[in-house]
Order: sequence, then C-alpha cells, then structure tokens
Amino acid sequence: MSSMATWAVWILTMIIWGKFNLVFFKYFAGILSFLAIIFFVLFIIMFTLRIFKFPGEVKKDLSHPIAANFFAWIFISSAVIVSAIWNVLEPLGWCANSVVVSKVFYIIALALGTIIPVLVPFMLTISEKVDSKHAIWIWFLPPVWIFVLVFAWNFMALHWIWTNIIPYISLFYMWMAFMLYFLVSSMVYSRLKLHSLPAPEVAPSFVIGLAPIWVSIVALNTFNAVLKENNIFNWDLGFVHSFVQIISWMLAWYGAWWFILTVLILSYYLVKKSIPYTLGWWALVFPVAAFGIGLKFLAIDLSCTWLCPLIVFIWGLATTLWFVVFFKTMKWIITKKAFERPKVVN
Repeated sequence: MSSMATWAVWILTMIIWGKFNLVFFKYFAGILSFLAIIFFVLFIIMFTLRIFKFPGEVKKDLSHPIAANFFAWIFISSAVIVSAIWNVLEPLGWCANSVVVSKVFYIIALALGTIIPVLVPFMLTISEKVDSKHAIWIWFLPPVWIFVLVFAWNFMALHWIWTNIIPYISLFYMWMAFMLYFLVSSMVYSRLKLHSLPAPEVAPSFVIGLAPIWVSIVALNTFNAVLKENNIFNWDLGFVHSFVQIISWMLAWYGAWWFILTVLILSYYLVKKSIPYTLGWWALVFPVAAFGIGLKFLAIDLSCTWLCPLIVFIWGLATTLWFVVFFKTMKWIITKKAFERPKVVN
C-alpha cells in the first residue's frame, strides 16, 4: 500500500513539474521514487518470507472477507511501477533498461493478478465467515487492480512492446473490470442500507471508492491513445474518441460526487467516532492521487483551463496525506505498534 501510494504521488508530482517546471518538484519526485523502490523491494521480500514461514496465516488471510482484498495492493503497485517507468523514468533517462524492467514488473502484476482474483473469490465463496456486513470499500480493490493493469499495458503498447496483442487484452480486461465494479458497488450500497457504518478502523477505506472511478478514466484514455497508434480493430477513431470523452466525463462527475460524499462521511467519523490510526491509512493516499492523475487526462482536451488549479489542489492534498501517513507509520514502527494486527481483520 505504501509503495503504490508513493508511486502515485510521485507520478502526480511529475505532472505538476511538467506544467510549472519548478526544480523543487523534480527533486521531491526523485526522493519519492527512491522511497517507492525501497518500499516495494523491502515489503515484497518480507511478504515472500511470510508465505514460506507462515503459510497457514497466509491461507487464513486468503479466506478472510476483509484481509483477502489487501493482496491486491501487491500487483496494483507492480502495475503502477510499469506506468511510472514509461511516463517518467524512461523519458527522463532515469531507467537505462526500461523494456526489461517494465516487463519484469508487468509479469509480477500479471502473474499475481491472474492467480489472486481467482483464488480470493474462490476462498471467500467456500468460507462460512462471509457476511453482507463485510462488503466495505476495500472490496473495490480487485476492479482497481484490473484498471491499473490495463493502463500499464497501454503505456507499454504506446512504446511498441507487444503492440498487436495488448489492445485485445486491454479491451477484455476493461469489460471485466467495469462488470466487477458494478457488482461490488451493488454489494457495498446494499451493505450501507442494511447495516450501520463499519468500525472506525476501516473508515479510511471509504476513500478507496474514488480509485476505480479515476483509474478507469486513465485506462479508457490510454486505450484510445493505443488505437491512434495502431488501430488493429479498424474502428472509426473519431467515434471512439468522442465515446471515450463522454464516458470519461460521466465518470468524472460521478467521481466528484463520491469525493464530496467521502469528505462528509470522514468528517462524520471524526466528529462522532474518531478515526484511530492504523496502517490502513495508506488507503487514503492512492485514491486521491489517482483523482489528480485522472483529471490530467481530462485536462488534455481542455488545454488545462479551470482543471489546472484543481489538479494542483488535489496534488497538495495527496502530498499532505502522504506526509502525515508516512511519519505516523515511522512512529508506529519505532514503537512496534505497526506489527499489531488490527482487531477488525482478526
């Protein structure tokens, strides 16, 4: 979660730097990229060790209605790294072997992302612990993974890697992601009607609802860009572009509504119940950064008029959240509280 959030804030920072060309943004982005790489390598090693040392606990998590969804962060982070390589590292000359490195992370995302979305629903289906009250916003992570993987593929295709194969895969996975998102949304809305609000410990997960909306906008627009380079379907590109823009704006207004709703719900928690810090606070960062990145794709067709200040505001919000969560996490690691399993996922 921390690696993915850091990569997302880094990409958004590079977007801001590209607009204003201030040296501060470049150096700050450099620090973020360094930390994101360390986070990913360190935590993937720790997670691999956990699989071999505590296989029973990993299997238990796979059948847990809440904990199982956290596995998605691993391959979402891998796919975000692929996007970062082709959008930032490679153009700046910071990644000498872009093709090789991106293929490695792509394979990690594809391998884990093919196994886990099949294994987790299977484990949850046969589990007797699943209840409708468990349908919280963490359940949006699987469709987020698929959308992120789609636009990671699209960025690779734009640089002439597997150009003739990726559009077919992207189209299939986007359809699957939208269907899964609609299914999960119906479950989450039903949960809100039938049960009281979830425990304060999982309140930050409400922000995850922003993520699939804005990453789907990125997936649609990058797919449109791929077709411009290689229209293997022989579609009318003018119609496709108009269709993508219409759907993107519909999703954007829905995302704006969800953002306002999220602010209101979290404000209610802060006033009435409080939100105790857990490592789940990292869920606050990526969706907000994805909000800003999605706005960037909408701003392209508007020459970044009134959306530009909004993107800067979202960047400031995502960066502030990143700093708050990062230093709270460091404090928790020092005091060893970070290693205590939250009661809500026991």
